[in-house]
Amino acid sequence: MTEFATENSGLKEARKRIKHFSESWEMELDLSNLGLERFPTELIDDPDIIHGLNLSGNKLEELPTAISAFTSLETIDLSGNRLSKLPEAIVNLQNLKKLKASDNDLTELPENIDRLSLLETLDVSRNRLTHLPDGIKNLRRLKNFDFNLNKLDEAPNSVKKFTCEKKTNILLHIRKLADMTSGCENVFSDTFFERSKPHLKAVMERFHLTPVQAVMYAQFLLRHEEQSIYLREIASTFNLCSLEMLPYLTELEELESKKLLLCRRPGGGESTTYRIPPEVIESLRLDKPYKIETYNHVSIDEFFEITDKFFDQHGNNELSYGAFVTEMQSLINNNMHLAFCKKIREANLEIDDMILLLRFCQRLVSCNDDTIGVSDIGGIFNDAAFRKFVRLFRGGEFELITRGFVELRETNDYDDDFFGDSELFSLTPAAKMDLLGELGLKPLKKMEAKKDLLISYGSITTKKMFYNQKEKERIHELFSVLNEDNFKAVQERLAEKGLRNGFVCLFSGAPGTGKTETVYQLARETGRDLMAVNITDIQSKWVGESEKNLKMIFEDYREAVQTRNRESKQIPILLFNEADGIISKRFELGNESRSVDQMMNSLQNIILEEMEKLPGILIATTNLVQNMDKAFERRFLYKIEFEKPEPDVRRFIWQDMLPALHDNDAAALAARFEFSGGQIENITRKSIADYVLTGVETSFENLLKFCKEELLTKQGERRIGFGAEI
Repeated sequence: MTEFATENSGLKEARKRIKHFSESWEMELDLSNLGLERFPTELIDDPDIIHGLNLSGNKLEELPTAISAFTSLETIDLSGNRLSKLPEAIVNLQNLKKLKASDNDLTELPENIDRLSLLETLDVSRNRLTHLPDGIKNLRRLKNFDFNLNKLDEAPNSVKKFTCEKKTNILLHIRKLADMTSGCENVFSDTFFERSKPHLKAVMERFHLTPVQAVMYAQFLLRHEEQSIYLREIASTFNLCSLEMLPYLTELEELESKKLLLCRRPGGGESTTYRIPPEVIESLRLDKPYKIETYNHVSIDEFFEITDKFFDQHGNNELSYGAFVTEMQSLINNNMHLAFCKKIREANLEIDDMILLLRFCQRLVSCNDDTIGVSDIGGIFNDAAFRKFVRLFRGGEFELITRGFVELRETNDYDDDFFGDSELFSLTPAAKMDLLGELGLKPLKKMEAKKDLLISYGSITTKKMFYNQKEKERIHELFSVLNEDNFKAVQERLAEKGLRNGFVCLFSGAPGTGKTETVYQLARETGRDLMAVNITDIQSKWVGESEKNLKMIFEDYREAVQTRNRESKQIPILLFNEADGIISKRFELGNESRSVDQMMNSLQNIILEEMEKLPGILIATTNLVQNMDKAFERRFLYKIEFEKPEPDVRRFIWQDMLPALHDNDAAALAARFEFSGGQIENITRKSIADYVLTGVETSFENLLKFCKEELLTKQGERRIGFGAEI
């Protein structure tokens, strides 16, 4: 019934588009992304007037032979369908210059494809081709041929030239330019620029950079996966110290202004770090020129997604307050077609007041919570502005209050936050209706009462993670699956096969190895909110109504998933933290079984049942995977074991947490102590406390002392790390 409704809906929209095409003078007929299961040729009266045809993103399993009637076709896009082969009739399209059929199930191409004598572009990447027809070598005008990610044992000699051309793309130029700096005495000299001219020129032209900027940026791009790139790392590749890099900071600021780099300046003695914006990485992945996004004429949902990004970057100290205000003003000015932007402008507020009002609106739209405590303001403004806001808020003199945008909220017991704010503020009902009416927001019910379980991905602080190679590969694989486009595609394919489309994952390993933090970073990186449930805390509350409370958690999660689906937003991740007890082996029950044992078995049965029908993503963490019940083991789709970091990884952790630590000292500590990342963090915290008390940077000898103290355990427990005296 659903498939029939979808097809009818697609055909209805197809008729509209065909009618519009026939009444206009357009050259291309766009029938993409309609869910079509067949190409409705019967709806097209005069196929000969169509010069371009876009059928991408549908569900076509075959292309009818009637395609040969479209004799004027110059381009056809069939990508993202389910085609297993192309009909022989397609070679009758004598005017065809561009044929795209990527992301299908093609196992073969027409043998007489060389009849398409005018063909210039052929894209059959990401299919199931095991061989290519000999006729391809006769396509004299073919300039662009993409056959990557198929099942070819080896590319035929006739198409080897295309693989060679692939190797000269921008990625190779970046790598070559970066490699040429190794061992070079002066990478910023005319001699080096001349020697690296082909690669230097390619990078300069792609990003519109000077020679110095291009050389520096190539090194940053090599580290594109890192969330915190230190200046000292870049300096060392040029055989310079950090001090010698100071004259080149202006070049880095220019890269920032071009939005090619994001710079985090946390202050408080922490090191400045950089990272590559995801938009740059995406442009390189697609091999497209990078253009600064101006965000013109976006939808209201896109507006708040962009607002989320800017608030996140400002909160991470990657955008100064001035730059943040500039971005927000530009975003509003470029989207005056939105009622929200018009009303913000018409309010004629001072800049700081406008930003705070945007924060209230952003939290309501993106986090389902428009409540802001006094302490929350400090994360947006500097100390002086913060003190002014606190004074005006508490005195009831703040303009947002006097003009009816914001009101003091009645507090409940569950409103107390980490900072103990006794005064909480939120948008007034009138402001919600007036400012956000075009969003059609509905009053929050159950999920508002459960807001403490929902963590916005935008509020998760970026943290650099270090993994052993095996874990790194598995986590990267899981990240790729949870990426929205891939996740939807996988879920749809699983549903088509009649298989469960929920994702249930298990992170196991010793304490302090990064299991929980990895979940948070996955949520942040994939743009998914997080519902965090700590099993050990909940168990103490499960007295008498344990089963009811556990079912309520899954009901709350399903409601969150449904809400996100209705809003076309990414579904959240459900985290069961420290789940050792709840997924352990079940008890054998008898006449003398304890009620606690019966309760635990009942809870496990509920979780097993919920895992079977899970509509989204569940990740559980455990320290004791050896004690896991077999019934749980087979239900976890992804199982990743976090082992203690290897020596090289430990050295990187030491240097990341204690940037002033000498390389040799970091290597020595990494070799002597088999610590987890959590243990190294404990020692770092001790060294910071030591600095506060003494005013002197912690010496290597004191670090050794802290390491030995970390080795001490409770009587009867195993020692962590090396047992020998150091």
